[in-house]
Amino acid sequence: MNNISKLTLAAVVALYLTACGAETSIKMEHGQMDNAGMDQSAMKQKTMDSVGMGMATLDGDSGHSTGVIISISPDRSQATIDHQEIEGVGMAAMTMGFGTISTVDLSNYAKDDKVSFRVKKGRDGSYRITAICKTDTDGEDCLDAKVDHSGH
Repeated sequence: MNNISKLTLAAVVALYLTACGAETSIKMEHGQMDNAGMDQSAMKQKTMDSVGMGMATLDGDSGHSTGVIISISPDRSQATIDHQEIEGVGMAAMTMGFGTISTVDLSNYAKDDKVSFRVKKGRDGSYRITAICKTDTDGEDCLDAKVDHSGH
């Protein structure tokens, strides 16, 4: 078969598959991949972040990060934060809303405040702010003073 015939055939097949709505990506069911020959000694468990952008290490159910407050709910029980990666839970940088635990008071926070905050995953799978502070006024390490290091 000459090159023009091969090219024409390839174009016809591509058009046919597109017209039929053929899936062009490969999908595998969990457990189908044979990874017996892979060296997994240096691998960490990975997970896609909630918007499908990048990979992050999955370590636990609590973590901390810094960010900028985008908005606070009228009842002051939730804050939307444009945050960096949340170390400890494997969440990539993004903008998202967080509820708060009952002891967190957002009454002194406003849009555009730069903050450091700690989150914990609840039984429902959502992350809630357990501690927060303003890095502009309280310093970059302000969260350390709000975290109980006593182990109780």
